Amino acid sequence: MTVPVLSPTRAAVSAGFFAQGLLMAVILTSLPGIEGRTGIGETEVSLVILTTVVFAGAGSVLAGSLATRWGSGALLAPAFAIQAVAVALAMLDVPYALLFPVFALFGLGVGLADAGNNMQALTLQRAAGRSLISSLYAVQTVAAIMGALLVSAVAGLDAPFEAAYGVAAFAGLAIAAAVRGRLAADPERGTATDAAHPPLPWTGILVFGVVVAVAYIGDSVVGTWSSVFLDQELAAAAVVVPLGYAAYQACSLVSRIVGDRLVGRMGRAPVLTGAIVTATASLFVAAAAPAPWIAVAAFGASGLGIGLMAPLSFSAAGDLAPDHQDEVVSRLNLFNYLGVVIGSGATGVVADAVGLRAAIVMPAVLVAAALLTVRSYRRDRAAPTVPGGHHA
Repeated sequence: MTVPVLSPTRAAVSAGFFAQGLLMAVILTSLPGIEGRTGIGETEVSLVILTTVVFAGAGSVLAGSLATRWGSGALLAPAFAIQAVAVALAMLDVPYALLFPVFALFGLGVGLADAGNNMQALTLQRAAGRSLISSLYAVQTVAAIMGALLVSAVAGLDAPFEAAYGVAAFAGLAIAAAVRGRLAADPERGTATDAAHPPLPWTGILVFGVVVAVAYIGDSVVGTWSSVFLDQELAAAAVVVPLGYAAYQACSLVSRIVGDRLVGRMGRAPVLTGAIVTATASLFVAAAAPAPWIAVAAFGASGLGIGLMAPLSFSAAGDLAPDHQDEVVSRLNLFNYLGVVIGSGATGVVADAVGLRAAIVMPAVLVAAALLTVRSYRRDRAAPTVPGGHHA
């Protein structure tokens, strides 16, 4: 059955991706405000973020268990509400020690929502019989850009950074209320107590998980270190310094907008191959860039490839065990957080040891190695209609 381009279910799933992108962007781009308010440094902030990532992983695993009982659609409203409450609590001027439970709560909501969004994307995609997941990731990218612009606007108005938190918390609660009861019904809902439960396809999960991890390593490196690279290595003007990441986000958005069409015409494996080659070449060019404008262009071009690697991997994972896709997604989603930790932390260690150019080369090499997995993406199965579900 064909899913209409604009339908209540697809709109609700898109709203879920929008909420996640907005909430994450507002939290991450406002961290300097947290530093200034509490008087902590980058090390302390890193520990808070690590706490968020750890609890996000726990939330992702929990999502796999809960989705088999009540469906992934039942996860998202509580997930966004949890994040919104945590963001609201972060508005309070609390001591450093109390940031840990606040950001742990936020991380739990992030894990539930990340996994739930991907589960919903695959359910919607199977009902449609065609690729839809890249366009949903595009919605999340738009929301992330809007979140960063919101934080920038609040700063430009000389308002306290907590104002952006207030807007994000309200939006999160509003979307939580709006999507409730309007999401797709999973095919495996209510199977948690089935006696004959086949083992999860761990080989496939690990293969696709490596690609997800590599994608988020690249994403984290560009997000965390492109500005530092332009500033310290290439002595770029202050107005140019943030453009590397801006170009990356813009190109990621473009690739995600056209990604579903490319998959429909060419298949996942050729699209993934092109994405990996593009990302690898671009990161190598960025690492060797002699001038800021070359680095900005190269960081942007890397987004064309990196932006597609995660959605293609989740889409492929949905074929591993269609009747247990929610459990597969919840495990695969853990590699997202592994990539974030490695990309943000290990890159700093490499940069301190051998320089920023070598630190940019590291994700280029890892992304190139992902070419070894392309063969696993070649089985593009026709997506069946979801039995008993709500067609979008």
